Amino acid sequence: MKKWLAIGLMLLGSLAQAAVVEGKDYRVLPNPQPTQPGKVNVVEFFSYSCIHCYNLEPVMAAWKKAQPADVVVSREQVMWGRNTEGFAKLLATMKATGTEEKLHRAAFEAVMKQRVNLGDETVLAGWIAKQPGVDAKQFMATFKSFGMQAAVNRASKLTRDYQVEGTPLVVVGGKYAVNPAEPQRVVEVVNELVAKVRGKK
Repeated sequence: MKKWLAIGLMLLGSLAQAAVVEGKDYRVLPNPQPTQPGKVNVVEFFSYSCIHCYNLEPVMAAWKKAQPADVVVSREQVMWGRNTEGFAKLLATMKATGTEEKLHRAAFEAVMKQRVNLGDETVLAGWIAKQPGVDAKQFMATFKSFGMQAAVNRASKLTRDYQVEGTPLVVVGGKYAVNPAEPQRVVEVVNELVAKVRGKK
């Protein structure tokens, strides 16, 4: 009897630990952002120079692949000034050239593990030339295009609109910002918030 009671208490403890609580696990943005009708938008703000973002990325990438069609996940490089502008253009170029899924993790590895500054145009050009299956000439032409500067401006606006003060920051439904936690806990909280938003659609 005592054994079953102990097991029951352990289960209750794990359930209590898993509960998602406003203020502890997430906060509500004071100015909710627009989302796609009929969809649950999940935005992951990160920086290629952020070690916590690097650690979260594979967990979020695996989570993204398992989501149904109504969950729309996007990555956004934060824009906090000149030191992040090159990274914002890098991500925007990946998106424009259809190479985001191919290059995103590789870029993280280069910046965080190999200390390659991909925010520098000259360094980036040399790195891109070594990436298999990528048209380096087209990639760099896109990187230097006027459209990519517009993308940087967009990244700056998103950073302000979502009030991103630290990374990584995952926002669900344009409204719920997940508080910093271990990668697996972040995903748990995101799952609960996706269900919360979906229930209100």
